[in-house]
Amino acid sequence: MLNAKFYSSLGSKYEDAFAHDAGLISFIHTVLSDMPPQALVLDVGCGTGKPVASSLAAAGHRILGIDISPAMVELSRKAVPSGAFDVADMRNYVPPEGFRLDAIFNILSLFLLDREGIESMAEKWSSWLPAGGLLCICTMAAEDCSPDEKGNGYDADGLCARDIGFRFMGAQTFITLFTRKGWAALLEKQGFEIVKTMTEMHSPPEEAESDPEPHLFIVAKKKA
Repeated sequence: MLNAKFYSSLGSKYEDAFAHDAGLISFIHTVLSDMPPQALVLDVGCGTGKPVASSLAAAGHRILGIDISPAMVELSRKAVPSGAFDVADMRNYVPPEGFRLDAIFNILSLFLLDREGIESMAEKWSSWLPAGGLLCICTMAAEDCSPDEKGNGYDADGLCARDIGFRFMGAQTFITLFTRKGWAALLEKQGFEIVKTMTEMHSPPEEAESDPEPHLFIVAKKKA
């Protein structure tokens, strides 16, 4: 499991590898058309602030952002001066009292968590968003990442795979991924309806020392 110290050591190297992800940028612009004006958005795992928070702020939305890395939070504050960014662990975070969120973005930040942690986050998303609120996720689907070859295979229910090996920014990591069916079941359980999915391969530059990532994008709406 990667940690705050590791992410802080990356700094702008992470931005160079992932901020120009064409699939992610396309996804953000697709979601923008479904958002209300001046929406209050929580960016969970905001990283350097690019391209998620910066694109949302440029479109007139208000940004709250959290990340476990102090260095990443500082970069986000510089990239999006109008946003409010804090160092926080998503597993323990609670939005400020009195704030009504319109959307949550959890982009490429769930890889730190095990299955139980992701399930817990889904409960949090449901409690934080009102009816009609948007949940926007970028992750990878287990079936796109050969869990039988690169990990320990699937859980007994077939909805999730654990300990899948990936090279990320020069480090060997092991991540937990839900299947597409697993995401549908998890979000349905927490009161969300999936309204859109996209899949796009992202190949980081060679100097990033990272494996290609078959990104799965999900837009879900909280049901009434």
